Amino acid sequence: MSAAPTRRAVTATIVTVGPPERTAEALAVMQALARHASVRNILITLGDESQPDIRTEGDVVTIDGLAPRYLNNAVARLRLPSLPSLAWWRGGERHELEGLAQLVDRVTLDSADPSTDWEVAPGIATTAAVSDLRWTRLTRWRNLMAQFFDIPETRVACAALTTLDIAAGDPHAARLFAGWLAACLPAADRLDVKTTQVPGGATIESIALAGGGSRLSLRLLPNRSCIESTLEHAGGIVASRVAPAADERLEALLAEELRIRSRDMAFEGALRMVNR
Repeated sequence: MSAAPTRRAVTATIVTVGPPERTAEALAVMQALARHASVRNILITLGDESQPDIRTEGDVVTIDGLAPRYLNNAVARLRLPSLPSLAWWRGGERHELEGLAQLVDRVTLDSADPSTDWEVAPGIATTAAVSDLRWTRLTRWRNLMAQFFDIPETRVACAALTTLDIAAGDPHAARLFAGWLAACLPAADRLDVKTTQVPGGATIESIALAGGGSRLSLRLLPNRSCIESTLEHAGGIVASRVAPAADERLEALLAEELRIRSRDMAFEGALRMVNR
């Protein structure tokens, strides 16, 4: 007699919310994530239905066309209150986001234009931990920039680093990186930021922080899978190396978000600078 298949214990709930044009992609992402993580997936597409059909597609419970005023009721009904819960927010109205944050432990923002979300974030951070998938995409870039400051020459020149140039396919990600760096540098008020949008480019193409005879540069190599970091001081190269770029698939980014339970104070600090 063959043994019955074992079921993995569910460890968290992911609630994905957004407009139709941004939740169609999310269904495939959540099904891919479910193959590697023991999570309960709920996908809600906003619309104007007061009693939409609730169905299951693979490992995802889906609700299509839900009127926003019923969003909180749907989440409260379907989530597992005994488990940690993450909301993947793909866009909507300010009050909908604020209401959703009351029902989950963590909110991961992912709107096409995050400007309004970033204004709301400081308020919802008092209720639920908050982050943004753009911030998650910047993790490798932030780590590589931080490693420059392990080098004595960088620490000596730190106060003189006042020029930041970023080339990016996503201008919002560039703003967020600049906000994070400004929050960390002693010369934040004197930081001159220039961003160049690269249509069709990667989230970040290159970053250069310079001043006082030093230049700290990061750039995505043509193979798109590696990042070169170079430290120049007094006209010479002090250090240079190549590191792998991060996996930016949505399911990989969400899996990383699931591993974080506490408030991200660095993200909140970066947003304060951006919102200024």
